[in-house]
Amino acid sequence: MPHSVIPPYAGPIPDPSSRLDSLIADARADLAAAEIAVDAASAVIEAIEPHPHAHGHTAGEDCTYAGIGADHFLPLAGLLSQPWRAALDVIVMAQKQQNFDYLLKAFPAAIADVGDTLIDDGADLLDARSDRLEQDLSELFERKPIVALGLIWRLFGFHRRDRDPWVGIFAFRSDLPALIVSTGMIAEDTMLGDALAATVTACRPLLAEVGKEELCRRAARRDAERQASWAEVPEAYRQRGSWRGWAPTKRQRHLMQRIEAARCLPMAATGRRGDTSDGITRAGGNPRFALTGVEKL
Repeated sequence: MPHSVIPPYAGPIPDPSSRLDSLIADARADLAAAEIAVDAASAVIEAIEPHPHAHGHTAGEDCTYAGIGADHFLPLAGLLSQPWRAALDVIVMAQKQQNFDYLLKAFPAAIADVGDTLIDDGADLLDARSDRLEQDLSELFERKPIVALGLIWRLFGFHRRDRDPWVGIFAFRSDLPALIVSTGMIAEDTMLGDALAATVTACRPLLAEVGKEELCRRAARRDAERQASWAEVPEAYRQRGSWRGWAPTKRQRHLMQRIEAARCLPMAATGRRGDTSDGITRAGGNPRFALTGVEKL
């Protein structure tokens, strides 16, 4: 008499839908716990104040991108101390005349239009708000001019964690004066720097999104420039050069991890730098730009 290889199951047959509901409930509970852990970790990170120069490095980097240099140290402070509407009118006019895609790029032209009176106004601002910084900016300027230049924004409350919305206010494509007025907190004689800071605070979600898009566009341009530069290297070296046998770079490893996360699939281990480069190319390159739809300029 034949016998079944699998013994009969005497218990009740579980309901598949109930089992699925249970798995979904467990997943939701795990997700909620993870979100709580992330919020707690984020709170700890935000409670840690960075080095005082970190704010200057962050803002100074954006000033450098916009063509604002050490020579603009006091005039920049002076421009930011002017009544916001009159100063912004001059800046926006300069932006339109030179077709700048980023408002901060128009600051040097606006400084030139207003003239040397901004130097004295800038010195007065530094004296009036010296208590907002850990050290004297004029003394720091002698050693680290770009850091001191960036710390001028600190006089108006800039924090390195606020980089995205601050970039966003200068990349804002619509009517910036109307956005400033919409906050309902800014008088006509408010300093330009204070008006910008108040708008960043009041419109943070909107401006943060605009800022992220602007920074992504810049990264896409840098990526396109790197690719164009690499394409100009002789093909023989690109295909058979000694570099192909070297260990992968740190940037390559990070890019592989980003590609894996975007595709939700592991990439095959490639070993050497040349094979890793080929694998990245086959995978479509940096997914940061493909997934956000940022045009590679």
